[in-house]
Amino acid sequence: MPTAATFRAPTDLDRGSAEYLGLLESASGHTGAALQSLAADVQDHLTTVVALVDGRLVGLAAYETGRTSTVLRYLAVEGTRREDGLGRALVSAVQAAAPDAPVVAETDDDAVGFYRRTGFAVTALPRDPRRPDVQRYRCLLAAGGR
Repeated sequence: MPTAATFRAPTDLDRGSAEYLGLLESASGHTGAALQSLAADVQDHLTTVVALVDGRLVGLAAYETGRTSTVLRYLAVEGTRREDGLGRALVSAVQAAAPDAPVVAETDDDAVGFYRRTGFAVTALPRDPRRPDVQRYRCLLAAGGR
């Protein structure tokens, strides 16, 4: 049985950690200077919640709450913890920030199954002519969870 996780806002120590940057890299695909720039942008413009198991950072969700929806920008769970329900719990934590608003995310084939299993309605987006080999999806979780 998986160890229980705790969820909270990241501290400055968290934001400087290899675990935090690794999760943000996993969620964004950015590395090096681009990752450092993204980390600063996330800190300045998005609300972030982290998941800890036994005091170790193992998950991250960064989002913004608008007037009509909550937009989930980045979501990542450490690879060894991906079947523990942490992704679903992070989505629930994001949803709790604005329970009357739907949660919206975009993803590609790598994570679309997770969003479907978590209760999101998934719609394929038109292909970007710059990357015709990549299918993107809009994922919508209705207010209240389903």
